[in-house]
Amino acid sequence: MVAVVQHMSVSGQEYAQAGCPFNTQAYAAGLGNIGTVAALRPGRLPVLRRPIPGTGHFDGMGVWPYLWIDTPDDVASLEQDFPELVTVTAVTQPGYVPRGHKGGVSLLKQHYVYDPARPAPELSARAAGRLRRCQDRAEFEVVWDAMRADRMSRIYDGLKERRGLAGTHMDFSLPHFQVIAELEAGRYFQVRDRDGTVGAMACGVMFEDMLQILHTASSPDGLRWDASYLMMDGLQRHARQTGTRLFTGGMPMHGSSGLQTFKARWANHFEPVYMVKIINDHRAYAALCRGQAQDIGFFPAYRQPVVACP
Repeated sequence: MVAVVQHMSVSGQEYAQAGCPFNTQAYAAGLGNIGTVAALRPGRLPVLRRPIPGTGHFDGMGVWPYLWIDTPDDVASLEQDFPELVTVTAVTQPGYVPRGHKGGVSLLKQHYVYDPARPAPELSARAAGRLRRCQDRAEFEVVWDAMRADRMSRIYDGLKERRGLAGTHMDFSLPHFQVIAELEAGRYFQVRDRDGTVGAMACGVMFEDMLQILHTASSPDGLRWDASYLMMDGLQRHARQTGTRLFTGGMPMHGSSGLQTFKARWANHFEPVYMVKIINDHRAYAALCRGQAQDIGFFPAYRQPVVACP
């Protein structure tokens, strides 16, 4: 049984009609840690405008974690709508393969998926034992109370500190979590100990046949009693009950082998995620990359984390 706090359900068909929430200006506005929303015509795909350090130039990045692309015309709009940006980088949704793009396209990562229509993954004896111990003391809940974004932000702050995410594109703060809470498709989940202590939280969006998890984080107390195991088990049960595929993202850059093992044990499928690479100003791009390797697969090359931008 999945506990629900102030649950207000919306059918999968209604989500399909609403479209992907990542493609909206409202969602993009909550990604201020990445950039500011570039001006564009209504109905076009949002891009985040970022200054290129040490220069008077700007480049663009599609919203995190991805843009939903329906046709090659959507990719073409990214090429046409932002000529003032030196480059535009956009990640497309899991399973979509960009075709007919005049610029570069590369495989970025594989997204972990739990598909209720496929055989369930089998937990090891050790993992199953941790899950049982957590089930004995806590419950998984879908939450709708007004403070859910605040709780998630506080727990995520601890994760940022532990993983050194401050100043990176994963340095999300309260406004981002508030935007997710305000979305019609937004979903929040928590694992709560019997004494009322929240040991882990997750948030994401549900649309079409997908539950895309954006963030999961455990409190220091939750880490001690493996709250993340009950969180993942609860998300799988929720996916089965709602008939949705559960997407838990790919491996982050420099992710540990332990994290990879944990994510893999809850998945029974993978979907590829591609990155579209657009260069609008080739002359400026060449100047910005001067003296830097451009054949290592990192785009844009002038933002390579190891080499300082000239």
